[in-house]
Amino acid sequence: MANLPQLVILAGGMATRLGDLAATVPKALIDIEGKPILTRILDHASEQGVDRALILIGHLGDAFDGYNHHTVDITFHREPEPLGTGGAIWNARHLLEAEFLMMWGDDLHTIDLKPLLTTHSEEGCLLTMTVTEAYNDFNLEHHNGRVIRYDKSGKNRAGLNGYEAGTNLVDRRIVMEYGQEGHWSWEEVVYPQLSGLIAAHRDDTQFHDMGTPERLEHLRSLFRMDRT
Repeated sequence: MANLPQLVILAGGMATRLGDLAATVPKALIDIEGKPILTRILDHASEQGVDRALILIGHLGDAFDGYNHHTVDITFHREPEPLGTGGAIWNARHLLEAEFLMMWGDDLHTIDLKPLLTTHSEEGCLLTMTVTEAYNDFNLEHHNGRVIRYDKSGKNRAGLNGYEAGTNLVDRRIVMEYGQEGHWSWEEVVYPQLSGLIAAHRDDTQFHDMGTPERLEHLRSLFRMDRT
């Protein structure tokens, strides 16, 4: 299987919504029925052809010491202080390849990556976002193959018709154009700047966000069912 672009996983957040569950373990290493969610993300990526990953860590970063994966070559980069999603990417800009897949370290999204690469190539955009309409919430508006509005805050929900499904393909030029020092949010800075210029890759494959105790338990229950 042909190699895919570099995979970049954001795994430095503090997971405050998980409370005591993430007090001593970074959320990317929280166990999902015998494997950390990070391993499950990498397992799926490897099956798709990914062979290298840059993992951006911060909170409880020492817990990743000694972590490895049997088929994916891993580079860890730790932020010196909490920098937000955008700051973490900017802080690692020297390690980014020309194009990279971007995923979140607390989302499991088992999509077929090849169609995403095809959309990215055919649309000619610097950022291609996987969009689902099958999630129980909406945070963006998309029409005619473009994401025209992203609203993480949920303050203006009129017209929202999709949700960012957690797997994007990014051209490094975006990082260099909009990146900045300090703490900042990738979603709140980059997405509004590129409104109308983001290719929307529609894929309703279920994705799982384990950002709350209830969602974490739901994800664990799915793997328990798979084993029965």
